Amino acid sequence: MRILSKVLWTLAFLVATFFWMVLFEHEFSMKGLSEGTGTELRALSSWFGSGKK
Repeated sequence: MRILSKVLWTLAFLVATFFWMVLFEHEFSMKGLSEGTGTELRALSSWFGSGKK
């Protein structure tokens, strides 16, 4: 149970950090949050999705 708690706290920290980064880079507004989240998720998926060539 202790490990699950640490994993969940770590996951919560990563998610909060991601949203803070999105707000900081794409304006502190709901529009910036929604558009920035999509932009950053696409960038992350392309970064992880594309293998080394």
